[in-house]
Amino acid sequence: MKLIIPLAFLLALSSCKQSAPEPDKPEQSPRQHSVDTTLPLRSHLQCLPKEAAIVAAHRGTSKKEDLPENAASSLRALIAAGFIMAEVDVAGLKDGTHILFHDGVWEEKTTGSGVVAATKWSEAEKFLLKDTDGDLSADRLVTLQDALGLAKGTMYLEIDFKSSAKYGKVISLIRSSGMTDRVILIAYNDRQAKRLAQLAPEMILSVGANSIADIKNLEDNGVKRENMAIWLGKGPYDADFIAYLDEHKMPVLAWPDEGARRQSLGPATVAVTDYAMQKTPIEGINENGWAAYKACLEQ
Repeated sequence: MKLIIPLAFLLALSSCKQSAPEPDKPEQSPRQHSVDTTLPLRSHLQCLPKEAAIVAAHRGTSKKEDLPENAASSLRALIAAGFIMAEVDVAGLKDGTHILFHDGVWEEKTTGSGVVAATKWSEAEKFLLKDTDGDLSADRLVTLQDALGLAKGTMYLEIDFKSSAKYGKVISLIRSSGMTDRVILIAYNDRQAKRLAQLAPEMILSVGANSIADIKNLEDNGVKRENMAIWLGKGPYDADFIAYLDEHKMPVLAWPDEGARRQSLGPATVAVTDYAMQKTPIEGINENGWAAYKACLEQ
């Protein structure tokens, strides 16, 4: 019996490094309290205590963890660690397939070569991904459809549209996956925000704004105030504008200093980071905060 247990343990560790094509959703083993990820994202943004921030894993991974960007295995690892949000990049291929991938070419992050938008899925699905240190992994690319299926009920996603991505196709996949109220669509300018608001009037948009005038301009472009999540990046943060956002209960997405705890998280409702695994899934929350948060979610 003493020999069997270590062997089983080693086999289990070995199997964790392999990537299955269509894995089951992982069981959560969070480092702190668990929360209900079957609820709409709006519920969490509204109920989260003011002093707390949801940690969002940039590019769906965490650096220094031997995990590739935008990979199914990385999302599974985040979910298993209790994280409830990831930012992922969506690119479109030549045949219309949409995948999770950041770059416009394959070379740096995969075993493939050439332009992403000029590649068919039948070719791309054979490529292996490299991790964030540039080392080869056993992971292959994941389609947006499969990623949405993996995230449903377990994780919320920020969707970053790469230049090859088609808004209409991506939004259609989100709707058909039942993820409409579980995503944030990222707009980098007013033109993108206006278009996304037209195509997805029911979805939350990440929009850049630095003043009340910016918010009113977005409203003039058809973006509903209740659908705005304000992107403030790395700051500096204007105290009066932050007070306005707080008064109007408008969630804030920000990129605080790496390694920071709540004292440096600034105004973030959602804190985007490259080092998610070095943080807790929800930062800056104490036991009283957890009790209030969960009570609000149960209403």
